Amino acid sequence: MASSNGASAPEKTSTENNLGTKGVTDHVKALSEQLRRDPGLPVKSPTKAHWQQPPNRISQHQSADLPSETDVLIIGSGITACGVTQKILEQNDSLRVTILEARNITSGATGRNGGHIKAVPEISYLTLLPEIGKEKSQEVVHFTLKNVQELLKLANWLPEEQREYSEVRSVETLNIFTDEEGFAYAKEVVNKFDADNPDLKGRARIIEKEELVEKYGVLEAVGGMVSSAGAAWPYRLITSIFGNLLDRFPGRFSIESNTPVESISYNAETATYTAQTSRGKIQAQHVVHATNGHAGHLLPGIRGALFPVRGQMTAQSPSKAFGVKGGSQSWAVHYGKGFDYITQSAQGGEIFIGGALTNSDPFSEIGNPRDDSNCVRSIAHLGGIMDATFGRPVREEIKAAWTGVMGFTVDGLPLVGRLPNTATLREGNNEFVAAGYNGYGMPNAFLCGKHIADLLLGQESSQVVPSAYLVTEERLKKMDPNIAAEAWMQAFEKM
Repeated sequence: MASSNGASAPEKTSTENNLGTKGVTDHVKALSEQLRRDPGLPVKSPTKAHWQQPPNRISQHQSADLPSETDVLIIGSGITACGVTQKILEQNDSLRVTILEARNITSGATGRNGGHIKAVPEISYLTLLPEIGKEKSQEVVHFTLKNVQELLKLANWLPEEQREYSEVRSVETLNIFTDEEGFAYAKEVVNKFDADNPDLKGRARIIEKEELVEKYGVLEAVGGMVSSAGAAWPYRLITSIFGNLLDRFPGRFSIESNTPVESISYNAETATYTAQTSRGKIQAQHVVHATNGHAGHLLPGIRGALFPVRGQMTAQSPSKAFGVKGGSQSWAVHYGKGFDYITQSAQGGEIFIGGALTNSDPFSEIGNPRDDSNCVRSIAHLGGIMDATFGRPVREEIKAAWTGVMGFTVDGLPLVGRLPNTATLREGNNEFVAAGYNGYGMPNAFLCGKHIADLLLGQESSQVVPSAYLVTEERLKKMDPNIAAEAWMQAFEKM
């Protein structure tokens, strides 16, 4: 899939090709080794995400004592965990659910991303077509579009005050292309998508420079693509949902902040798992891994197939001339092999801009599980990209800058489902994963979490995930990190 991390999805090629010198080979080998490393636990003192200010009332929620046992143990407290938890609690009246979070609640990728609820099915489709074929690519297209709608509907589950506070809304989204080659590719993408997907024909509309200038005020670009999407204040949305679940199910739901899971073991006699945490042990019948870029820490068999990537975000004050667009618009600016993604708060007017990945160095960002520092070069780019593209002052100041850790996979698709023992390196068959969203967690994670809940409940899934997402032993064997390393080196133009 195309990624929302500020770099166009790298094309995957065999490492036997295109390696011209020993030096290049050594670079690929070194990056590949970095992708195979244990990502460890989230660092204790991350950069401060503007999204997480002020903290939600449940930010540091803990039970007086860690429960000694539970039925369903979920590791991680983002959108995926929300999808799993909500469905289990609402559809089963007996199972106990416990969430363990290494830091404050929803302090990871969900509380650090760009605020987009945006699928780009036209680009995803053309990228995936040669890799998985037409039918499976169309499954991904329809799944991501449905996920966008379901996440927008999730806000309706909240009281009006919390719904407004979460800023969940539909928007018109404008992809801006700054070079002729990129714009030509966008036209090819839309034409191919419309031809193969007549039920979605016209979902995206190509606009020429004249309309870009007159209607959207973008002076320094060659063309654009307009479609529909969503946006939100993700941290507020998910923490509000968790808070309401705590109020509704106090006897069956507990959420434990600052309780990192250090290890997991399986007891064949009792068919239970034991998680060793910083606060003691907890026993469970089922374990769900919803830790995205950190999933490899407790799942050694997927390291290298799934790996962390660090992304850069900023919050910027708009200039008086630019103003506040009422939260009805979002943007993406494409340039060469990279792009930036942009939303604006409907209430405060903050412009949230992330990306600029290829302005950094591959060894600093790809395979990096630490979100406790920023990339100065990326911030410098993000601080000026809108002014440069719009051809006039857009921002007054950079209010905040922070990083976040995403989960990427070798084949560019999420890993979802019941884990084989080769992934856990443990006995037992009741561990599940939904991770590796490749920068597109918002249009994937919620329904992937609901699918995991269905598997765990032993019922037919009301929302079957794309077949290409399913985690299998065979798929994991094919996911060679050398392929990903070479692709990323090419994306950073280091080949």
